[in-house]
Amino acid sequence: MIFLQVDHDMTTAENEIPEWLTADDDYDPPADRENFITKTMLKLVGVLSNAREDGRIRAGGASPAVKIIYILYFIVLTAVSANAFFLYCMLAFCLARYCFLPAKYLGRILRSAAAAALLSMLILLPAVFLGQPSAMLTVSLKVFLSVSMLTFLSVTTPWNRLTSALRVFRVPNIFIFTFDITLKYIVILGDMCVNILTAMKLRSVGKNKDKSGSLSGVLGNVFLRSREMAEEMYGAMQCRGFEGEYYSMKKKLFAGRDAGYVLMMAAVTALFCFLQAA
Repeated sequence: MIFLQVDHDMTTAENEIPEWLTADDDYDPPADRENFITKTMLKLVGVLSNAREDGRIRAGGASPAVKIIYILYFIVLTAVSANAFFLYCMLAFCLARYCFLPAKYLGRILRSAAAAALLSMLILLPAVFLGQPSAMLTVSLKVFLSVSMLTFLSVTTPWNRLTSALRVFRVPNIFIFTFDITLKYIVILGDMCVNILTAMKLRSVGKNKDKSGSLSGVLGNVFLRSREMAEEMYGAMQCRGFEGEYYSMKKKLFAGRDAGYVLMMAAVTALFCFLQAA
C-alpha cells in the first residue's frame, strides 16, 4: 500500500507544470518592415503568372512560324518607314486587332508598349529643345508598335510552339535547346524562390537587420538546387537517348489557314510601297 502511494506521489510530481512555463513572457519583438519580402514575392508571382498564361488564347488559326514571319516583317516595315501616315495606319490596325483580346492580355500589351514608348520619349527629349519634336514622336510611335506586336506574339503563342517554329527556320539546335530550357527553368526556379520567401516570412520574428544576407541565402539555395536539377536533367536525357536534335511536327511552312495572313502581308506591303513613293 505504501509502495502504491509513493508511486502515485511521484506520478503527480512528474505531471506538475514547471514554474518557468507558467511565468508570463514579456518579450515584445520590435516591428519590422516587410516591404522587401512582400514586394519581392509579388514581383515573382507576377512574372510567373505571365509565364504560365502565355499562349493560352488563340490568335486566329495561324501557325507559329507564320506569326513570327509577319510580326517581324511588320516590325521591319515600321522601323524603315519614313511616312507618318503609314505608322498611323499600322497603329490603327494593331489597336483594332488588340480589341479582340481578353482585357488582361490587352492591358499587358498596352502597359508594356506604353512603358517602352515613354522611356524612348525621355531619351529623345533633348530633340524637342533642338527643334526636332517630330523625331521624338516618330521614334516613340515606332517603339510602341514594335513592343506591342512582340508582346502580342508572346501572349497568343505558347513558348513550346515558338521553339518548335524556330526549327522550321533551321535555327541551330543548341540555340533552341538553350532557349527552351531557360524558359522552363525560369518558372521552376521562380516557384522555388516564392516558396523560400514565403517560408522565411512565416518564420521571421522581430526585426531583421541583415535583409541583404537573407537575399543572398535565398539565391544561394536556389543556385545549389539549380545545379542539382541540371545534373538530374542531364542524367534523364542520357537515359532517354536525347542527342540534342529537335524535330518539328510541321513539315510545311504554310498551310491553307495561313492564306489570310499572307494576303494581309501583301496588302500592308502594297500600302507601304504606295506611301513611300508618294
